[in-house]
Amino acid sequence: MSRSPQVHYRGNRAVVTGASSGLGRGIALRLAERGMSLVLSGRNEARLEETAAQIRTAVPGIELETVTADLATTDGVAALIAHVGESPVEVLVNNAGFGTYGTFAEADGEREDDEIAVDVSAVVALARAFLPGMMARGHGGILNVASTIAFQPAPTQAVYGASKAFVLSFSQALWAEARATGVSVTALCPGPTRTGFVDALGAEVGHTVIYSRLAEPGPVIEAGLRALDKGRAVVVPGVLNKLSAMSSRFIPREWMARLTGWLLGAKPAPALVVNNEALIPAPPSTVWKLLTRFERWPSWYRDCRWVLGDSAKGVGASFSWKAHPVELESKVVAAERDRRFAFTADGTGVHAERAFTLEPTADGQATLITSHETQTGWLPRFGRAIVGPKLYAANQRMFADLTRAAGASLTPAAQLAA
Repeated sequence: MSRSPQVHYRGNRAVVTGASSGLGRGIALRLAERGMSLVLSGRNEARLEETAAQIRTAVPGIELETVTADLATTDGVAALIAHVGESPVEVLVNNAGFGTYGTFAEADGEREDDEIAVDVSAVVALARAFLPGMMARGHGGILNVASTIAFQPAPTQAVYGASKAFVLSFSQALWAEARATGVSVTALCPGPTRTGFVDALGAEVGHTVIYSRLAEPGPVIEAGLRALDKGRAVVVPGVLNKLSAMSSRFIPREWMARLTGWLLGAKPAPALVVNNEALIPAPPSTVWKLLTRFERWPSWYRDCRWVLGDSAKGVGASFSWKAHPVELESKVVAAERDRRFAFTADGTGVHAERAFTLEPTADGQATLITSHETQTGWLPRFGRAIVGPKLYAANQRMFADLTRAAGASLTPAAQLAA
């Protein structure tokens, strides 16, 4: 018969690896607040001491020891285990770990060997050192920090994804072995979190869908400790992360690998490019006035919902507008009177660059206007098949409206009003 998990915090000892920053630092603080004494391990001595100082300030009187150790080495792991000695460990938090980014064929082999050593071998060694004692006493807990990347293959993060898949599977197996004794083993599987992990990748990944937004660490920490208390084998914080983890059960592995590769930017999609043109029966000077005075161009309001600012001020002028449902901040980058008008637009998941060029006909009474727009970011990549045609159609409507506005501006009444 299995027993309910029994994690006795107050007055007992916890070992937390990767405590120099991020989740490790936050988890260590929560355990201190629950009355535990701490053994904190990290590779960076200065940051580890910073963690210790913060916890001592927040929880006066706490018993706290630090061990500077590189868990990528067997000596570092052995030093941590030796420091703990025979003292009972009630909670082990295997948080130490790092990732790499890039194709496996071009990766630094030594760094990826270290990655496996920290993310896999150290987790196994520390569990082997402390789990038997917990099971013999009939209480305690291990919190292994895995990741949502554990649920699917991860092109450009092949070793990191496989390492976290190991941690997930390993944790579930230990959960099944230890639960009958009252010991809790939990795999915490957060999505990308604001912990310093992304900065340590050694590559620019902000353009990828997966790393474009980072969760705050607080809710992740609370979710992990709640799951440990309840004896849950796996916890995935966040609704979207849960859906992502569940989807891997129903999508063929080959498809999942391709999808994850796209989300991680394994093969960055080319920019979405949309070109439009129209012949407007008005000279460039008339078209220019309308083009740079969007309040006189009604379709800005119809297609873009609202526009605030004054682009007519020229280069450097900024304006805000809304292409439902995305709000964009724009800046004029070119304003060659009667010839060229261009601006950039930035919003959540999209960066756009748009340029209008005006060419007069031979008689100077009409204008060929062309629009060249490029969009990058996860929004146009994700919705390329939908966004492209809709954007082209919207631009054509704008040109039709511009043509009507230009024709109206040439009437005697309009000229008198101007």
